[in-house]
Amino acid sequence: MTSVNATRPATRAVRVPGPDTVWYDRRLGRLLGRLAVGVTILVIWWIAAELELMPRAILPTPLSVLFAFIGLLGSGAFWLAVAQTLSAALSGLGLALLVGVPLGLVLGLVPPAERSTRFLLDLGRSFPVIALLPVLILVLGVTFRMEVTVVFLGVLWPILLQTIYGSRRLDPVVRDTTRSYRINLGLRFAKVLLPAAAPFTMTGVRVAASIAILLAIAVEILGRTPGMGLSLGNAQLDERPDISIAYLFAAGFLGLGLNSLLQLVEDRVLVWNARGDQAGGYAQ
Repeated sequence: MTSVNATRPATRAVRVPGPDTVWYDRRLGRLLGRLAVGVTILVIWWIAAELELMPRAILPTPLSVLFAFIGLLGSGAFWLAVAQTLSAALSGLGLALLVGVPLGLVLGLVPPAERSTRFLLDLGRSFPVIALLPVLILVLGVTFRMEVTVVFLGVLWPILLQTIYGSRRLDPVVRDTTRSYRINLGLRFAKVLLPAAAPFTMTGVRVAASIAILLAIAVEILGRTPGMGLSLGNAQLDERPDISIAYLFAAGFLGLGLNSLLQLVEDRVLVWNARGDQAGGYAQ
């Protein structure tokens, strides 16, 4: 009778979130902390409105703002304004991607070019783009193209600078290895440079997306172009602070939703980066 030594396959422990895990405790703690901050702000707001520390024409009650927000959700004009603002913001963001990513990769790969343009980069990211609004209105008029141009000039810099930083973070060992094996430029660009710079570029895109929404609304308020900003300004002229604040909340939710969507895309496309972040979070 022969005996067979069966070897069991190695099993890996699977981490299941639960009340006894540090990850669960931290996530629950963050959620409770955010709820506490939100409730505190609402209570302070309500007390200030009820005591009329500021005139009702400036600070309405949270309940009136909630009713105004619900009313906006059922209005076709509101969704048209959202579409106009979102189209301008995304158009400017798309143009910034087309210009900022290739330019950032080139400047990151060629250090002399980056050093030569560093002053212009610092000046561009520090310059308030809204100050150009009167000039752009004179040149382009109060048009959709003018609004897209302002958004583009405002969101170009986060994408460009993050791409430069990402391309410069390429491991020198990897760079020397690709050169030693004489890997062609196209393959090196697609398989080495882009994966290294992509996480930093996506961070710049998410920052730029929020800025794009804010710039679009600012241009619509100041330049009177159609969109959420124009509707917000009209509500202020009509002495309806509840509606104007409801538009502010809607703009915030729009920026938050766009940022969450980009984060989801990043997690799905940049799988290696998402796994690294997740492992780092567990290690903490």
